[in-house]
Amino acid sequence: MSVKSAARNGPTRVGSIDREKRRLSRSSSLEVMEEQLRGQVEELRVFANQTGTQGGHLHRPSDMIFIGSGDSFSCSLFASYLSKGQACAADPYELQQYPELAVGKTVFITSVSGRTRANLQLARRIKRLARKRVALTANPASPLAKECDETLPLPSRLLGFVASGTVSFTMSLLALASRIRTLPRLRDLDKAEARAKQWARGLRTVPRGGFLFVGSGIGYALSAYGAFKIHEVLGLPADYVQTEQLGHSKLFSLQTSDNIVCLASRQDGKTAHISRALSKNGFHSHLLDIRAGDPVVAGLEAAFSFQQLALELARARRLKEVAFLLDEKKLKLSSSLIY
Repeated sequence: MSVKSAARNGPTRVGSIDREKRRLSRSSSLEVMEEQLRGQVEELRVFANQTGTQGGHLHRPSDMIFIGSGDSFSCSLFASYLSKGQACAADPYELQQYPELAVGKTVFITSVSGRTRANLQLARRIKRLARKRVALTANPASPLAKECDETLPLPSRLLGFVASGTVSFTMSLLALASRIRTLPRLRDLDKAEARAKQWARGLRTVPRGGFLFVGSGIGYALSAYGAFKIHEVLGLPADYVQTEQLGHSKLFSLQTSDNIVCLASRQDGKTAHISRALSKNGFHSHLLDIRAGDPVVAGLEAAFSFQQLALELARARRLKEVAFLLDEKKLKLSSSLIY
């Protein structure tokens, strides 16, 4: 979540920095999130045009590892699935336990702020093991950017006002996708955004129920993002699971009051089948069926859908602030664990 982007002066200052920014802007974090979403499509088009000319997909996917935490982990999973499993995705702390996996690889470490402790420790741990360490960050002066061999820049304004990760996520997704393949034309992205809004506004959820996001492949990567938005914006329980794994164990802990969101694509008939089966058996299941042929566009539409879902639910609950900013104790603990 993009609270990380504002923590330049250490964990004890995050809350005060955010309060000061809100006072100066006279906007709530939910209003800022809405504003970011309104300009997202055009910003992604501009960013894709810039990023797509950098020739980043010249290396073999099998020589790449994508690293990240939180939203950045979801982006890393997406890039791995986009490569058809040739590139790996990993948690930064986990890769520290097995640094030999990075030998001869180009390791992309995604951190908007460039200050998260586990990412920096990993970059140091794999020095002289990895072929190259690349920081994907909006802060070229950050410790991570200085430690790595190269920097893949995100727009510096992503370090601004604290809100739950929106444009920072979709831009990171595009940047990593550009390492795998040439980015598609995004001319119809406004239509994808319109479909996302329509889907989110038409969803009828159980107010007190938890959330489970289900998907396969890139759908699984975006399901992680969907769960993270429910955590951060609404402060509600949420989880994500691969399509095949649902029936093996997770099913037995589900309640009929849970909100289950099944993310399917044109190549994924099983997730849609599972959604229908759950509904027939009394569960509250919703299908998000993304029909875009290009997987990058499909990933963006899924991200839009989950952003809009979180925003619509926040409006319905008449929230003024995203949930993670309201609990100072947890926010301070989060910062102490991350930085």
